[in-house]
Amino acid sequence: MNAQIGACRHGDRCSRIHHRPAFSQTILIKHVFRHPIREAELRAAAEGKGVDTVDPRRDVDRSKAQEDFLCFYEDFFMELSKFGRIDSLSVCDNLGDHMVGHVYCKFFDEEQAADALNVLNGRYYDGRKMEVEFSPVTDFREARCRDYDEGGCTRGGFCNFMHVKPIPMALIRSMEEDVEEEMRREEYERREARRRRDRRDRDRGDRDRDRGSSRRDRDRRERKRSSRRSRSRSRSRSRSHSRSPNQ
Repeated sequence: MNAQIGACRHGDRCSRIHHRPAFSQTILIKHVFRHPIREAELRAAAEGKGVDTVDPRRDVDRSKAQEDFLCFYEDFFMELSKFGRIDSLSVCDNLGDHMVGHVYCKFFDEEQAADALNVLNGRYYDGRKMEVEFSPVTDFREARCRDYDEGGCTRGGFCNFMHVKPIPMALIRSMEEDVEEEMRREEYERREARRRRDRRDRDRGDRDRDRGSSRRDRDRRERKRSSRRSRSRSRSRSRSHSRSPNQ
């Protein structure tokens, strides 16, 4: 299961060897999404109630939960897009301890995934320290629960296959357009910065050449004046010597 979904319900106690890739197109951000049912269970536990007393239909405002989720998804999509083009971004709807709140992001390039991991690992989001690692999952068709995608998984939130929360395609297209526009704006700003830098370099070079030319002109004029003064002194000495015998 670890190879298929990048997580194992036995964790470090599992007797099987779990392959942890050194590089991957996919990163896993563990337990970063606050699942509304798990949050309701935590509130019940804090109040001294049992988690089995939680009724999702009663204790979870589905409209608010969906709105919060879409805001969360948009935040992560826009943030992760800074590192490269996203192939897929999946948020787990599972409730098992080994999968709850997991976010999988697959990039088109391994280097982009590596950049995202290096920057995000250890950072905080919504008061939680993010734990990011490479995931062996690259084909989400094998990792997803087909029953959930078709509308009814009998195992519920504790299924060992990924229950990927659905996202409206209109939202994804809108975010992709925003990312492309942002990339065009940044590219334009980089070109403008290079143009301004090149212009400053040219202006500085022109000023240096002008100063060099002015210095050469001054040196040339000074040499001419020195030469004229030398010739004048020579003529004066010559006239002085030519008058001396007559005296």
